[in-house]
Amino acid sequence: MLSGVISKAIQILDVLLPQGSEKEMSVTEISRELDMPVQSVHRIIGSLVSHGFVAQNAGTKKYKLGLSIMKYGFLMWDSLMLRSVARPFMEELCQRTKETVYLATRENAEGVYIDSIDSPQLLKISEPIGLRLPLFIGASNRVILAYLPKRTRDQLLSDVDWSAVPSLKPLTRAYIESELDLIRSQGFAITTGEATADTTGIGAPIFSYDQTVIGSLNCAGPSVRFTGQHLEKFSAATKKYADLISAELGFRNRARQQRQE
Repeated sequence: MLSGVISKAIQILDVLLPQGSEKEMSVTEISRELDMPVQSVHRIIGSLVSHGFVAQNAGTKKYKLGLSIMKYGFLMWDSLMLRSVARPFMEELCQRTKETVYLATRENAEGVYIDSIDSPQLLKISEPIGLRLPLFIGASNRVILAYLPKRTRDQLLSDVDWSAVPSLKPLTRAYIESELDLIRSQGFAITTGEATADTTGIGAPIFSYDQTVIGSLNCAGPSVRFTGQHLEKFSAATKKYADLISAELGFRNRARQQRQE
């Protein structure tokens, strides 16, 4: 039953898809076009309107695609653009550091690896694409969390059961809050042994054209190689290439990185 309703909703969205110019149709027109009962169209349209996927023209009373469709489209476009734009910079960072480089993005309360380049060294870190962890665990995720709007950060941290955190190290909200302040002041994150034992990760934020954080560039490897001048050099390089990716994506307001929303 549910799959049938979803199928009909998709058909309605498809028939409202603009063909060169914005398209508006009445419930009767949609019903006729899809050979679907008027009552069914009216019921499904009502649900789509309530979620912003379809909007009604107050003057003509006809329906068109809503802003939610555009929002999801832009999110998908950002994700595709992020990978294609970031790849050459990831390759340069890997060549410069000889360590594994990851590209991460956010999905709700988690960070997800969406691309990677393995270190050429025998002893290296190699996590799978698609690996998900809460946004407060690991440099790649925590640096994204640090630059989200304050209200979003507070909501995400309030929802955490701190007695059951999937980290190798005990974490508290107070500690994470102090870490987020440090990240925003220095422009990058460093964590050791939280997601994988004896490893260190460095994460720098990537910003989109609309001034929002959409992901992170990350350099990770065995902790024995991430010390002293190496750690300083790797951190600077990771931040440099993350900034270059942001610039390629149209981000211009560097002061945004220093502001707490």
